[in-house]
Amino acid sequence: METREITDETQWEELADTVDAPLSQRWLYGEAAKRIGRDARRFVIYDHRTPIALAQVLMRPTFGAEISVALRGPLFLTRAPDKAVESAVVHSLRAALPFGLKLMSPDSRLPGTFGRLGLTPPPEVVELDLRPTLSDMRLSLNGKWRNALKKAEKSGLRVTRLAPSPSVLRPYLLLEKHQQAQRRYRGLPPEFALALQDVAPKSLRLFEVDDAFMLFILHGTSATYQIGHTGPRGRAVNAHNLILWEAIKRLKLEGVRRLDLGTIDTRRAPDLARFKLRTGATARVLSPAALM
Repeated sequence: METREITDETQWEELADTVDAPLSQRWLYGEAAKRIGRDARRFVIYDHRTPIALAQVLMRPTFGAEISVALRGPLFLTRAPDKAVESAVVHSLRAALPFGLKLMSPDSRLPGTFGRLGLTPPPEVVELDLRPTLSDMRLSLNGKWRNALKKAEKSGLRVTRLAPSPSVLRPYLLLEKHQQAQRRYRGLPPEFALALQDVAPKSLRLFEVDDAFMLFILHGTSATYQIGHTGPRGRAVNAHNLILWEAIKRLKLEGVRRLDLGTIDTRRAPDLARFKLRTGATARVLSPAALM
């Protein structure tokens, strides 16, 4: 195995697109992380001349050493690597990183990482395949979700796409910050959306209906639901169903193949989990954070 550092955005994104890479393994994520005081380096692991895995690693210095973290990485370019290949890839990546604490949270439950001591509970993510036709996707909606969408469509409300400038984003980000504190959950800090807007303003998709909004990040062949909020008027007419369905239609037109709806917690936030799963999306348990 040989690990090479990649400094060309086009080369990185072409490889990332082959597996519809998640946001944390995209070039723009690393550039945004730099805006908030982290370093980002990108590596591709080769078996002879064949690329078999990639890993964007975020770093920050502490007490004379580096803390290196590969979020949802390494990301394998083959669907089912065996334990020996997975172990060799991790060993090669680890050797390429500077001295310090080296952590990873691979994108799937791989044979080797599954056997490692997990430092965090394994997260569960929900992903929606956007490749089927819209009619097939609508048929795949859970009946209750589809009925809620019909109610929203009959309300006469229209989804508006807003230009996500910093001044437009800030009120929505303040709502998200308040919501995180009120509901006691942790996500990316709202300020990270401003960093993303700074490095890749064309990647943000902000949709609004009355007092409800949802923000999505477009990254190559995939996209991620970032934050959302609804007030009493939007809740009464199922505004989030309407916004998400409109976002799905528009993202499909932009060539997006997979929409990452984020993590779910069926115990602490069962309503949100049901909302995401009833879209026809698939839940997937990832590997926990572990030492490389």
